[in-house]
Amino acid sequence: MKILTKNWKVEKGLNLSDYFNLGGYNSLKKVLIKIKKVQILEEIKKSNLLGRGGAGFPVGLKWERTFEKISRQKYFICNLDESEPGNFKDKTLAEKNPHQIIEGLIIGAYTVGARQAFIYLNGTFKEAGEQLQQAIEDCYRENLLGKNILGSDFNLDLEIFYGAGAYICGEESALINSIEGKRGEPRKKPPYPCDFGLFGKPTVVNNAETLANISWIIENGGGEFLKIGKPDSPGTKLFSIDGAVKNPGLYEVPMNNNIEKLVEIAGGVKAGTELNFVQVGGSSGRVVPKDWLTEIPSYSREAEIPVGSGSILVISKNQDIKKILLSWINFFQRESCGKCVPCREGTFRLQQILERLDNGNFNDNDRQDLMKLVWTLDNTTFCPLGKFSVVALKDVIRHRMVKELS
Repeated sequence: MKILTKNWKVEKGLNLSDYFNLGGYNSLKKVLIKIKKVQILEEIKKSNLLGRGGAGFPVGLKWERTFEKISRQKYFICNLDESEPGNFKDKTLAEKNPHQIIEGLIIGAYTVGARQAFIYLNGTFKEAGEQLQQAIEDCYRENLLGKNILGSDFNLDLEIFYGAGAYICGEESALINSIEGKRGEPRKKPPYPCDFGLFGKPTVVNNAETLANISWIIENGGGEFLKIGKPDSPGTKLFSIDGAVKNPGLYEVPMNNNIEKLVEIAGGVKAGTELNFVQVGGSSGRVVPKDWLTEIPSYSREAEIPVGSGSILVISKNQDIKKILLSWINFFQRESCGKCVPCREGTFRLQQILERLDNGNFNDNDRQDLMKLVWTLDNTTFCPLGKFSVVALKDVIRHRMVKELS
């Protein structure tokens, strides 16, 4: 079952002519001419489409809340920051089929009543930026953007905002601060962006993969989307599968496959290596030992293994787990925005301890301090980045993967 990758070309991305020939923008025409906004909202809610950026928030509820807000100005933002290590789904979507993202964005903006939209793009994604910019220019030329879109009374302007590649700006309120020219750091919630977002106005922030599903749902119905995958996590999902597998790459599969099956889809474990564990969801994801591979990654709040952004990293026994632990905390220490003391200082202190673990200078005092820091980061930081920084470490301790931490 393919929704997102069905029409991808190997050699280049789809241009507007290609997309038109495949039925592109028919869903936009449909909503502008035939469907009331409340009906669009009902279809999206019926589909139970969940945000593909990692949090898994129901898209229909986010749109509905913004739709209900009375404001002369509203904003719609596509989050294409994608700074999670090991993840390359949104970048590839933009390179292969930028119009699928843009069509979903235009439909979303129309539904909630936004007249200004942004694509927040990781500034290091040069090819994706070129593809998106060309796609936007083509849309203006064909009256898919701008004034009185396709003869309707709907006006929408869209532009790309280039971020600096900061991991924290994947969080929606930090992203909004960045667009406003402020430090990329999270805001206190509530209020949420749906109520008080960009420049204080109601704002929707949706992940690029999320928006790429919209046109299919409008064309085929929310009920059909709900039949794919699992009811608590419907649809297909793009998984970035890498590490000790034969065929690393990007795979689209229904959201009812367990971790073992996902590894098999990428060709299985490389010859001559033995699987040690799988990390699901990037550096902030759970560590899954071999005897847990039958678990199905899910967006359900009760899921043992959250799907997160969809990164699958396969680690073999040939790799030094201590160095992997250090690489994870190095990333989070570097990407901490510094807003709160527990994260700013805690990740730095944890980095020093894990360096001693890697160097063989780890002692019992370090072990006790490490446990305190794990608790502090897990429970006291201002935003989830601090909690994310110790998710994998907690699993390594839980599954006794490093004898010094057992």
